[in-house]
Amino acid sequence: MINALKRAYFCIFSRQILDFIMQTKYGIKIAARLSGLTPFVIRSWEKRYAVVEPERTDTNRRLYSNEDIELLRMLRLLTEAGYSIGSIAGMPSDALRLLLETTDERQRGHVSDDDLRSHAKLREELLERSKKLDGLGIERLLVEGSVRYSHRTLLESIIVPFMQDVGRSWQEGSLRIAHEHVASMAVSNVLTNLLFGTAVPPEAPILVVSTPQGQQHEIGALVAANMSLLAGWDVTWLGADLPAEEIAASARDLDASAVLLSIVYPPDDPHVRRELSSLANMLPDDTALLIGGHSAAGYAETILRSGAVLLDSVSDLWESLDRLQEQRGNCLQSI
Repeated sequence: MINALKRAYFCIFSRQILDFIMQTKYGIKIAARLSGLTPFVIRSWEKRYAVVEPERTDTNRRLYSNEDIELLRMLRLLTEAGYSIGSIAGMPSDALRLLLETTDERQRGHVSDDDLRSHAKLREELLERSKKLDGLGIERLLVEGSVRYSHRTLLESIIVPFMQDVGRSWQEGSLRIAHEHVASMAVSNVLTNLLFGTAVPPEAPILVVSTPQGQQHEIGALVAANMSLLAGWDVTWLGADLPAEEIAASARDLDASAVLLSIVYPPDDPHVRRELSSLANMLPDDTALLIGGHSAAGYAETILRSGAVLLDSVSDLWESLDRLQEQRGNCLQSI
């Protein structure tokens, strides 16, 4: 009889706790962290697509329920799978859940013809803004793109091809150096803001990203930093053109698991070779050094001799980051 009463009391108490948790409301910063979206994207989706209607406090502060956050989380997963937010924003939670369950990995990698045309149209608009030296216009279009597309789609299907278009146009003579500089500065601003505006898991390993002293091109490093963020890393962007001792000191101060460098041009600078060797010697033994970029292969001998990892492609970056995370997880389990 007593045990039965205990069980009944436990069930009632557990139900009360569950009810309390389900009734809890969260501010937009917590909602962003739990859903994996940025506060900016949440506000934009609310305004443009009315995906959720959060409660408001007397001071007009947004409060999100657990149901709101779950809905936002499903929308994020589906946009990352390739669906446009406009096509799924009005769907109820049950339909979104079913869509997630029936979307396998191959479907998630599929991009529709409509999306491909949409990507191409945006890149054309960006190139036109570049020709007009309209940096603010480029930023505005990319910010709008960050609302419409997933973080990864924006990087791989918009920003990287757009900068390749800018490079080709410059080589062909239809753009001048000034046009390229305006486009690069606008893209750098957007990529930096994406880094600072994306929620990071609290236990994420830390990655320090920079370029060696003498390497002033930062777009490649910023793209790699954003991709690393998507891979679950807590990224600290130091900026470009830093001496080895500053990068090493930052890695030690942050207890970073890895340092990622980008080398764009030239492929045969003796000073860069010395900087890479010095950095490898200064880093703690348990901090990995990853080096990629357009001209990284030109320093392959120095990179491999120093024990660093040479990244030949984006897939190399993903694989290296995954392997480091796995090693880190094994070390934590053994403690």
